[in-house]
Amino acid sequence: MSVFKKKENLIGLDIGSHSVKVVQLKASDTGVALLGFGLAVLPSEMPAEDKATKPETVVGAVQGLIQHLGIRDKVVAASVSGHEVISKKVEVPVMTDEELENRMHFELGHYIPYSINEVDVDYQILDTAKERSNYMEVLLVAAKKETVNDHVNLIKLCDLNPMVIDVDYFALSNAFEATHGFGEKNIVLIDIGASKAIMSIIGQGYPVFTRGVSIGGRQIVEAIRDHFGVSLEEAERVKLGDIPSKMPLAELEEIFAAIVRNWVSECRKAINLFYTNFPENKIEEIYLSGGSCRIPGLDKVFEENLGAAVNIFNPLSRLEYDAQVFDPAYIDHIGPQMAISLGLALRKARE
Repeated sequence: MSVFKKKENLIGLDIGSHSVKVVQLKASDTGVALLGFGLAVLPSEMPAEDKATKPETVVGAVQGLIQHLGIRDKVVAASVSGHEVISKKVEVPVMTDEELENRMHFELGHYIPYSINEVDVDYQILDTAKERSNYMEVLLVAAKKETVNDHVNLIKLCDLNPMVIDVDYFALSNAFEATHGFGEKNIVLIDIGASKAIMSIIGQGYPVFTRGVSIGGRQIVEAIRDHFGVSLEEAERVKLGDIPSKMPLAELEEIFAAIVRNWVSECRKAINLFYTNFPENKIEEIYLSGGSCRIPGLDKVFEENLGAAVNIFNPLSRLEYDAQVFDPAYIDHIGPQMAISLGLALRKARE
């Protein structure tokens, strides 16, 4: 698993439970520019775990999207979910590369509940330790080989070559760093998908805290479907603000309020855990992305309850693109869903 080493000529491929996303970039005089992007929605009745047990649906969606976008390159960067990954920042004495590789396998034994032979391991030196100049901070990452292999095999079934398997936490952080820059502030990135959310807290220019959060837009969609007896497709439209005139607003608002209260509570738990480990770091800004971040008023609810300014993170709007090829209104609409796939595509452009 190559989490940090950046490669050339990669297509960013993000396979989610609700949709598959693709981003292709090209070099420009000022950095990178958007060459192509797209999204294909998966059948609403297919649960997330069917990606592995019924791969033909995902394969068809990916191949159809690649063909529609006219992409000929076959080499891609994809990612496994942060829910399936262990990451830990550790401090070790300054040492040679060979010594560090051996030490990381030793350190990993303290943090994983299974054999070291069952995982792929990667690490990145971050900085000199704050309190001890003869120590360095290292970010250690491990994913189960079975998880990585399942994802690799799924991508190969799409007739693509998975050159890099990243972690969605880091892809999200890469997208933000490339388009906004980290600066000096402590910020929270929360990507809210259909069946899960990932949170990455950035401090001192790198992810210091990552966490999977069991929230997602499908919770709202299924609650609307069950309460009003509508289809999943109609419930999805209602979630994003297309509300039929006959639908009782008071009942709908209560569904939203109950679920979003749970979302806020789960995110607050993760942030409080961060403060327990980093009590001196105050979070100043929160950025929401993912397909469910556009729920009307969600950013305001998060801002009122989490004590920090909340913004919608649309990385595509920060890239160069040809406005005669890409509709700015569509980029404004779809951009927040493309954050992870953009972070993956940057694995070539940020070499």
